Amino acid sequence: MTETATAARRVGPEDPAAFAATARDSLRVGVWTAVSRVTGFVRVVVVAAVLGPTFLGNTYQFTNSLPNLVYYGLLGGALVSSLLVPALVRQVGSGEVSAAGRIAGGFLGVALAASAVAIPVALVVIPRLLQATLSEGSPGVARAQLHAATWLLVLVMPQAACYAVVATSAAVMNAHGRFALAAAAPALENAGTLAVMAAAAFLYGTRQEVTGVPTGMLLLLGGGTTAAVALHALVQWCGARRAGTTVRPRAGWRDDEVRSVVRQGAIALLQAGLWSLQLLVLSTLANRVRGGVVAVQIAMNFFFLPVAVGAAPVAIALQPRLARLHQAGRDRDQADAFLRGVALTMFVTVPAAAAYLVLAPGLADLVALGRMSGHGGSALVAVSLRAVAVGLAGTAVFTVATYACYARGDIRRPVRLMAVQTVVALSIMGVSGLLHGTAALGALGTGLSAASVLGAILLVRSLRASLPASSTRLRQFLPRLLVSTAAMAVAAWSVLQVAGLAWPGRRGSVLGTLAAVVLGGVVYVCVQRGLHAPEINWLRGRTSDADDAAVVVGAP
Repeated sequence: MTETATAARRVGPEDPAAFAATARDSLRVGVWTAVSRVTGFVRVVVVAAVLGPTFLGNTYQFTNSLPNLVYYGLLGGALVSSLLVPALVRQVGSGEVSAAGRIAGGFLGVALAASAVAIPVALVVIPRLLQATLSEGSPGVARAQLHAATWLLVLVMPQAACYAVVATSAAVMNAHGRFALAAAAPALENAGTLAVMAAAAFLYGTRQEVTGVPTGMLLLLGGGTTAAVALHALVQWCGARRAGTTVRPRAGWRDDEVRSVVRQGAIALLQAGLWSLQLLVLSTLANRVRGGVVAVQIAMNFFFLPVAVGAAPVAIALQPRLARLHQAGRDRDQADAFLRGVALTMFVTVPAAAAYLVLAPGLADLVALGRMSGHGGSALVAVSLRAVAVGLAGTAVFTVATYACYARGDIRRPVRLMAVQTVVALSIMGVSGLLHGTAALGALGTGLSAASVLGAILLVRSLRASLPASSTRLRQFLPRLLVSTAAMAVAAWSVLQVAGLAWPGRRGSVLGTLAAVVLGGVVYVCVQRGLHAPEINWLRGRTSDADDAAVVVGAP
């Protein structure tokens, strides 16, 4: 039997059970990712409660987001490291564990070398970029914010090197079929940051302003947050070692296989950089509004929660399967698996987007604690959340489609369409310069949302056109999705109205929102079950003839 036939036998042609196993893996990743994201969300809420909608809050949130933007943007981050997975899958599948370690270590060495160049550049450029946006603060506030930002940048930028270890180690574990630890470990970083904020509140209080912040508080905030990231990196490295591959930095630029990944990564880096550019512009322009960066960061944590739970797990669990199908020359089966992956992603993210649109004011009241509850902080969060809500489904689908392209060795297609998305996003965001307050934040979020949806549609259509005819059709999933989402939205809205009449004010808003989340979720699942949605059985790791009939047309 040939190697291709063996691979085909191992994967199984159009095997619903095989996709159900992938869906089950994605559910496992999703659960642990949810734990990490929820703790991350709590972290942002606590930061807002301690620092408030102030320019000090803006400064900390902005600078602490930069290491992520540097590694996952300027250095390609997760997109580049995801290119490791197909290469590592080949080595692990053939039993060449030492070769897998050599490739992973070589990639890490290149990433660390790139970090050593990117970090000093960021330290020079970012303070000037921040200074250029301080149009609404007095000269004294501008000088104080620049001083605080400089201290924090020096302390937090080494996190970019830690994230290189995180991403490489996670790619190793995913290639070995181990997904849980890679998804769960960020919770440790979030817990460490929560401890730092608690210490800051205890030692320095919760009424600090950027014009009088003690240097000791800046040292605690920056140094403590970086220590939490270092702990996260250590745990991920240990997980890769337990999977059988010890990741040690190597001179990867001397290794042909690593150079191949890096060459592909140079193109993926452009894609990641374009996405990070959108986020950087979003945060930079939000700094014109007092508390704007804090509000946008809270909204973006809402935004990324469904993406992390509904898209990243599917993309991560699906990519090794798509890579094996492509290496076996089975593009039709790859098309089926990809479209089912998109359907599974939309199953989670579309109702989440609708829920955010309906529940944004109540969710804002729920998380606007401490200093954030005053100075219009809740209104800033609500406007920002509604503006970005629709875009989360687009970002989620674009993520899955990107990983599907990478599984085929197609790196250029997502970059081209991310470029289109970026032009649209920045064009709309530019309107915010003519606006002020909540209107400016609304324009920023709308630009991100509109561009994300357009980019997702174009990428799925383009990738679908490059694959052979599939027995799976997305339009078979859409009616169930729209009906169940509409039923959920009506139920949630009704609960909010009743709660508002029973308990006027913030109390009714919070209680109504909590009840609406529970009832809306129950209604959504019940309607989907009543319509025999196959996605539910996929997530349970099961298939049935009825499920297959619901999604497969013309299957032999």
